[in-house]
Amino acid sequence: MNKVIKSYKIDRDFTDTRLDRFIKIKISKLPQSLIEKNLRKKNILVNKKKTKSSYKLLENDIVDFLFEPELSEVKKKKIKKINTSDLDQLKKKIVFECDDYIILNKPYGIASQDGLKVKKNLIDILNSDKEKYYIVHRLDIETIGLMIFAKNREYAKKFSDLFYSRMIKKKYYAIINGQIRKNKGELITTELQGNKEITSSTLFEVKSKNKNFSFLDVEILTGRKHQIRKQFSDLDHPVVGDQKYGDKKNKINLCLCSYYLEFEYKGKIKSYSIDLPDFMQNFIQKSFYNF
Repeated sequence: MNKVIKSYKIDRDFTDTRLDRFIKIKISKLPQSLIEKNLRKKNILVNKKKTKSSYKLLENDIVDFLFEPELSEVKKKKIKKINTSDLDQLKKKIVFECDDYIILNKPYGIASQDGLKVKKNLIDILNSDKEKYYIVHRLDIETIGLMIFAKNREYAKKFSDLFYSRMIKKKYYAIINGQIRKNKGELITTELQGNKEITSSTLFEVKSKNKNFSFLDVEILTGRKHQIRKQFSDLDHPVVGDQKYGDKKNKINLCLCSYYLEFEYKGKIKSYSIDLPDFMQNFIQKSFYNF
């Protein structure tokens, strides 16, 4: 057998992670085809044995490399310079913190994660400090309010599973254009994504309304991209400040705030909430004479 070049002992952060995913995250962004080739050739071993890429790692497993993975690594992303003032401002937005996660009150105008034309994003800013954070869900650049960031891979997976199984309650404040007819209800819409039909479900209850605007308490039961914005726009009630989905007259930040999160953590129900942001409060005071 060839000499072991690199060896890794699996800790709890990577427990139950697929072997190929571990390699791509922790070691090198190798193409899947190259991972499979080296597994077949026994150049990657788990506990000294030939293993499939789909193998779920266990704590204390030993992953050995009998070749130098960095030689085949794809071009690394350029490291972005993070403004320390952005990090300082973001730290002030942490609502709660424990060993496994933080609750952050996301500010307006910052993307959740990196992407095309994204100048700065939350996860890069947070990870410019000593801690390591993991993104488990997203808010639009224009949306403000509560987000969860995991502090280890174990809870990144747990929170991702909770979101996937709809075990996290997510509530929003929204101000929409026009006087919505019903005072409460559920919006259910479907759309095709490829060959798959995707359903979106949203509960809403009116807190106040007049002929020009409606102030809503909204709970999303699914987590589709731009879900609230799309659904109310389709009803001809676009969210105030949402120029992308039809509001061309109100020159104001998007009036959509993720104000409440609830989930189970270590056998106990945890809930977090924030007050209505100042700009939405000011808009309501000017627009709702009976509020």
